[in-house]
Amino acid sequence: MAVSLSLFALEKIGVDSVISSLLQSSPSWVVAAIGVMCLSMLLRSAAWHAILGAALPSSMLSQLDTLRATAIGVLMSSTLPARLGEPARAIVISRRAGHPRETMPTVVGTLVSQTLLNVVALIILGLVAFSSVPIFDQRHGALVFVVVGPVVLLAAVLIVPAVLAASSSEKFGRTRAIVRPLLAAARQVRAGLRVFVQPRAGATALVAQLSAWALQALACYLLLIAIGLDGRAGIGAAAAVLLAVNVTALVPATPANIGVFQAACVAVLSGAFGVSTADALGYGIVLQAVEVATAVIMGVPSLLGEGLSWRDVRLRAIHSTPVRLAPISGSSDRSPTSA
Repeated sequence: MAVSLSLFALEKIGVDSVISSLLQSSPSWVVAAIGVMCLSMLLRSAAWHAILGAALPSSMLSQLDTLRATAIGVLMSSTLPARLGEPARAIVISRRAGHPRETMPTVVGTLVSQTLLNVVALIILGLVAFSSVPIFDQRHGALVFVVVGPVVLLAAVLIVPAVLAASSSEKFGRTRAIVRPLLAAARQVRAGLRVFVQPRAGATALVAQLSAWALQALACYLLLIAIGLDGRAGIGAAAAVLLAVNVTALVPATPANIGVFQAACVAVLSGAFGVSTADALGYGIVLQAVEVATAVIMGVPSLLGEGLSWRDVRLRAIHSTPVRLAPISGSSDRSPTSA
């Protein structure tokens, strides 16, 4: 449906106008934006690596392991709907940790930790957007929704183990056999939050994650320069676009959120900065192309390095059966500095 709406919008705006906007973009700035996006992914993987190190100190995961899993996750999110990149990267890193069945719940907990760091970044983006972009003045509820969701998830991670522990007491003897494995898994998920009680690891993860978001905002601004829109839309516009596309991508209906992604760009640039609809749509197309190119550049070599195919990871992510993946030989006894 989103693709159909995009085609309808192209007809109304004028395909010629959009193509003209695309052809006028500067290739050198587009390439620079792709490079910055790749650096952003490196920093995201560094943040996750710090979180994993706190949660699974004995797994001896290398920076390269985490980078590959991150890149594969981004690639899957860019080619599949419903944010399947998240389970995909959890599957890959659990396989690298050596014991997928045992480590998966803790890895899921690390995803919760990184999501909370993303909330901090989105709040900062929101403050910039709400203070500089009039279109967001009446849309504070969107930011509240983005913040409340992960906070509720965090509360569940912290509270559920206590509830399950109470259910497994002597008073509930019949349910003990069912609850006990659930309680063990819930406690493992909570272990993924250990980074927040380790100041050094927590600071590393926070700085790396926020820096990754800053680079993404910079890439968005470089594309404004590429299309010649920087005279009307500056870094505040880049932050607003980044916020909008991430809010709309919470539950993407299409791979890479095609259609809705461009609509978010048009809403911000046309609604708040007076950019023509054709130029705004052209910007949305180029921005998404840059994100997909980054995913392919980083993700395909990572798949090859892990000895996996796109189809393998897709099936595992859809069916959520990482326990069938055998641990990689020798993965549990590598040195932490190995690549």
